[in-house]
Amino acid sequence: MMKKLREQMKWIMVVIVVAFLLSTFLMYEGRSARAPRRNADGTMTDYEVARVNGRVLMRSELERLLRGALEDMGQRNLASVDMPALYQSILDQYVLESQTEREVSERGIQVSDAEAEQMMKAYADQYYPTREAFYQALQMSGIKVEDYKKNVARQMATQQLYRSEIGEVVVSEDQALRFYDVMKDMFYHSPEGFMVCFASFNNSEDAAALHSRLAAVQAPLASGDWAQAVSDDRLASQDIANITQEPVFLPTSAFTGMFEPLASLDVGEVSPVFSLSSNDFALALKTEHVAESTRSYDDVSGDIRVMLREQELQQRLTNFRSSLLEKAKVEIYDPSLFPQPASADAEPQPASQGTVSADK
Repeated sequence: MMKKLREQMKWIMVVIVVAFLLSTFLMYEGRSARAPRRNADGTMTDYEVARVNGRVLMRSELERLLRGALEDMGQRNLASVDMPALYQSILDQYVLESQTEREVSERGIQVSDAEAEQMMKAYADQYYPTREAFYQALQMSGIKVEDYKKNVARQMATQQLYRSEIGEVVVSEDQALRFYDVMKDMFYHSPEGFMVCFASFNNSEDAAALHSRLAAVQAPLASGDWAQAVSDDRLASQDIANITQEPVFLPTSAFTGMFEPLASLDVGEVSPVFSLSSNDFALALKTEHVAESTRSYDDVSGDIRVMLREQELQQRLTNFRSSLLEKAKVEIYDPSLFPQPASADAEPQPASQGTVSADK
């Protein structure tokens, strides 16, 4: 039981705070005007933007959800945001939460208080130093423990709904092998190349100074010699543009153009200082030759099965969520907030996922 809880736990807790806020909005059953009006002081009155399965979505609630979404996106420049599309995305999520809640209720899916409590404790034990620290974090977030527990139960019920609808996904040997045959050159093939240490400076004197230090080391040099040469205080006063502490892989095809001076280097040999631009001077050290190779199917078959399984699960989940959006009863009272239908002479646009009815 605990193993199953731990597998479910991370997904549930990631969305729990958002679910807490959204579920609070969904419980609102107020009544007000369905069109914006200005008060005497010039401020706008609150009004109904939409009704979802009989529940009112107020403009104030929509704006609160909008602010939360913008914070999650780290978006501050509203001029760069497609606001109608963002409002539509928020509305779709609101509709999805409402219809999911209805579906859970209609199917009689229930999660006990004890099950939700166990999930919370398991999460606290895994991600916090103590359970007390977890509860303190809740308190600092302004969320009551009982409210949080209810939303844990709600998310657990939602996951039960998804599992019952999506079912199990089994990837066959033939599916995995076909994927490998088609994608092995893209995903599992490594071209011939070299492991290279690289440094660049804003003036040629500093690049030459590092070259002199490396040239004084008995050849052939290794990555440890490079790390020692670039890690002490003698580089502190130099005008460094970039230094790799560890070797990076460069395919043989990369040794052209500005990197052509590296093509003829032997492993363990430091390149001469070469110019990348008028104020960028570089040198490099080849530390290892890497032969061309392709990972075998046996080496990667397990990863392929996991990836294909996750893709199929995600596709089924997306399809189910789309079906929930289509089943919901949505009335929009302020269509000006959302993307407008294309005009008759405009280029045809693909239909958006989900169906939302508009009351104009």
